[in-house]
Amino acid sequence: MMMSLKLFAYNAIKEKIIRCEYPPNSLLNEEILKQDLHVSRTPIRDAIGRLEQENIIKILPKRGILVTGITLEDVKQIFETRLLIEPYTMKIYGKTISPDAYREFLDFFSTSIDAVSTEMVNQKDNDFHLRFITASNNPYLIQANEYPFFQDMRLRILSASMGGDRIRTSQMEHLAIARWCCEKDWKNAARALKEHLVFSRKRALDVVGSLKRTPILLSAV
Repeated sequence: MMMSLKLFAYNAIKEKIIRCEYPPNSLLNEEILKQDLHVSRTPIRDAIGRLEQENIIKILPKRGILVTGITLEDVKQIFETRLLIEPYTMKIYGKTISPDAYREFLDFFSTSIDAVSTEMVNQKDNDFHLRFITASNNPYLIQANEYPFFQDMRLRILSASMGGDRIRTSQMEHLAIARWCCEKDWKNAARALKEHLVFSRKRALDVVGSLKRTPILLSAV
């Protein structure tokens, strides 16, 4: 079944926001979205309505569509949520995940960072963290994780664009977690995960602290 134009527009705009093609605090308008997506105004307006409800964009009368920014307070709240949910789901539901999955993660995180793309690293990072949430089969936990996870993906893209060695150190942290998971030592796996999240929070605070607060106007080309 073909994807509806409304769903296509929603997914495409959200993906561009996640990938920071539309950066935090940037100003869009319907003409930009129409030209970028090659669709009419109707599906774009439907997508804008959905994204505004999800607090991903804000409609500014007579100014345009503001891509929601990420503040220092946002970072603190994102990681407060993640530190509560992720170690818990790992300890409780980690044992329900196939050992083969852990070995696959272990093999990947053992690979030299120079041998894989940043996009592949981010995808594996996403898969690893989400695996424990989805293993719960608890729709309330899954829903509670959705917005922090969306914001975290943007933070990782921004972090990578600013350089530094965080991708490499993050991979080593994931490797340590995966090793504990392979050994079915959930106490130490959760401890290693908490340490990883604390380091990630520090990096995220540094990244957001360096962002400009002035809206960026994007132009149609």
